[in-house]
Amino acid sequence: MFGMNSREAGRRLEAVDRRLEMIYTALVVRDPGTHLSADAYEGLRKQVIASATDRLRHVAQLAEFDLALARGADADDLRALVSQWLSQAGVARVDDPELRDAFEPFHLDGSSAEVDLPGYVDTNTGRVVKQGRLRRVSTQDAAATEPAVTSPTKEAVADPAVPVSAEDGAEIKES
Repeated sequence: MFGMNSREAGRRLEAVDRRLEMIYTALVVRDPGTHLSADAYEGLRKQVIASATDRLRHVAQLAEFDLALARGADADDLRALVSQWLSQAGVARVDDPELRDAFEPFHLDGSSAEVDLPGYVDTNTGRVVKQGRLRRVSTQDAAATEPAVTSPTKEAVADPAVPVSAEDGAEIKES
């Protein structure tokens, strides 16, 4: 390592670390009789089952959506269906521009903001699932509109259509 710059030494250490990780993985896989291997296989088994269950749920939602379209569902019917799925998944739609964490970074520069695209928040963790987008509005336009939000709290899972303002204590954790 003498005569090497720190960047080259760092790259070599990373390569050694990757190789050690591969050796560790090979040893765990090689002898499934150890406690560590059994735990690793059990974790993998659970992930495979969870993945299959999630896929089945998603496919069922697609079939339900297609069936609704085949029956001539209008936009309101489809909106209600998607709202139900969001509620079941524990996702809240955020329509309140005051809850800034749910939206892409935005500088007001003395003006007000309104929601261009809503944000979506996981009600169990408070993490942002999909950031929304805000747009500037003049102060006169902002006074005429009243923002609403589906509260990103566990209570919102029961009815995601209930509007709640930021003053009601809705809080969003950063992801």
